[in-house]
Amino acid sequence: MRTKTVLVTPDMCVKWMKNRVCNCVPLRSYNVEKFREILRTGQFRTTHQGFALDSHGCLIDGQHRAQAIIDTGISVTAQVTYDLDPDTFAAIDGGRVRTAGDHVAQASGMTQNNANYYSASLKILRNRAQGLHWTRWTTGKITADEIPELMSSWPIPESRINYMLTKGRQCHASGTGLLISHHIILEKWPESVVNLFFEGIGDASRDYVGKDPRAVYTNTMLNVNKGVISRDSVQQAAQAIKAFNALVSGETIGTLKKMKMGGVKARRDRETGEKIEQPYLADRFPSVIGVQTISQNWLNTDDQ
Repeated sequence: MRTKTVLVTPDMCVKWMKNRVCNCVPLRSYNVEKFREILRTGQFRTTHQGFALDSHGCLIDGQHRAQAIIDTGISVTAQVTYDLDPDTFAAIDGGRVRTAGDHVAQASGMTQNNANYYSASLKILRNRAQGLHWTRWTTGKITADEIPELMSSWPIPESRINYMLTKGRQCHASGTGLLISHHIILEKWPESVVNLFFEGIGDASRDYVGKDPRAVYTNTMLNVNKGVISRDSVQQAAQAIKAFNALVSGETIGTLKKMKMGGVKARRDRETGEKIEQPYLADRFPSVIGVQTISQNWLNTDDQ
C-alpha cells in the first residue's frame, strides 16, 4: 500500500469510474451533489480523505468525489492510496455511509434493491437461528464481516428475490416476508411442494375459488395493506406459513390474523373492585406442518 498526493483530473476520474467493477454500491445523489457544491465554491481542501484503489486498480473509496469532479470538470489536489487489499472495501466507512445492503451488493453482485431485501432477510434468519423471540427478529444490525458467512448459511439466488418481489407487488405483501417464509418452509418440505403455494398467490390466485388458502392469503394481504406494499415482514411470513399449512393439510381458514404482541392488560378484581394489571405473552410463531400425504382438498393430482 502506498499513498501519494497528486493532481486528480476529470480524465483520471473517468478511468477510475469505468474500472469500478469491484464496487457495486450505487452512487448516492445527495453525496455527489454535496461534493459538486464544495468544488464549485472552491471549498475543497486536501486532507487524509481522498481516493483509494485496490491492487487491481479498482476504485474502492472516493467514488462520490470522483463523480463530482467529472460533473464539474474541476481538478483537485488530493491523496490517492494505491494497492489496497480488495477486502479493504468491507471496512471503509462501514458504520457511516455503507449499509448492510451495500455490502451484500458488493459480495453478491446483486442489484442494490435486491441486495437490500437479501440483507433484511439475512438479519431475520440470523436472529431466528440465535433463538431470539420473533418479536426481536428485525432488531440489530449485520456487519460487513458477518455477511460472507450469513450468505453461505442462507443462500438466496437473485432470481428468487425477483420472483418474490413480483408476487409481493401483486398482493401488496412484504417481499422480505415472502423470502423468509419460503426459506423456513423449505427446511421441511421439498421445493416442488413449496412452490405450489407461492406460485398460486398474487395474480394466480384468481384461478382458485372458495377458501383456497392461496386466495385467502392474497385477499388478506390486499385487504389489510390497502394498496400499500407492506413491510411487516415477520408477521406476514407467519401468515404465509399458516396458509401453506392449510394448503397441504386441506384445512379451511378464514382471515389470516396477525400474531399478538406481548403486553399488559388491566382488569378489575370481581371481589374487591381493585384494578389489576395482568401481563400476557406474545403469540407463538407458527411451525411448519410436518411432511405428510398432501390433502386433495385444495390440490389435485395435476398440481403435483
